[in-house]
Amino acid sequence: MKKEIRLMIVDDHKMIRDGIKLMLKNNPEIKLIAEAENGLEAIKYIDNNPTAVDVILMDISMPKLDGIAATKDIKGNHKNIHVLAITMHIEESYINDMMKAGASGYILKESGKDDLIAAIEKVSNGKLYFSSEVSSIIIGNMLNEDSKNHTKSIISEREKEVIKLVSQGVSNAEIGVKLNLSARTIESHRRNILQKLDLKNTAEMISYAIKHKWA
Repeated sequence: MKKEIRLMIVDDHKMIRDGIKLMLKNNPEIKLIAEAENGLEAIKYIDNNPTAVDVILMDISMPKLDGIAATKDIKGNHKNIHVLAITMHIEESYINDMMKAGASGYILKESGKDDLIAAIEKVSNGKLYFSSEVSSIIIGNMLNEDSKNHTKSIISEREKEVIKLVSQGVSNAEIGVKLNLSARTIESHRRNILQKLDLKNTAEMISYAIKHKWA
């Protein structure tokens, strides 16, 4: 027999709380222990009942104290409690902020009953859970970061110096003097940079440098 999961719901909309309770009503493995309308109420309850709850379903946008701040406070003082963000926000900044605050999962309010139950069960066991849409954003960010890191790895430090100087309007001859290289070598570096980064001309190189804060 599975261990009973003791749940707290924190959301400023009663309709949402009631909807969640209805979805979980016939699940014998999840027991609603408490509910709160904002982060301050949640913190007060947990501070007074530190061992009463296993999982908190935490909304993000709430009056008095939002879910990010509340999660950070609760996780800072009660590491045994798992927080599952439940929200309408799909933006990357909200996802990052909740995870940094200590949340173990992130599920959207539009998710179905089965997904909600699976999320609660997973985080209660110390695992991470993300809605499919959220997972797509996280994976996309990881791929973008890998792409950036790959770009940095194929551009040498010397070539990076050349890009910076070119973006400052310095001529090949002047760059050669600064780097103790010939103008012909600088021209060779510029051709290699354009080829590596798949750029067409100097204007695109400067634009690239500005975008990556190299200029």
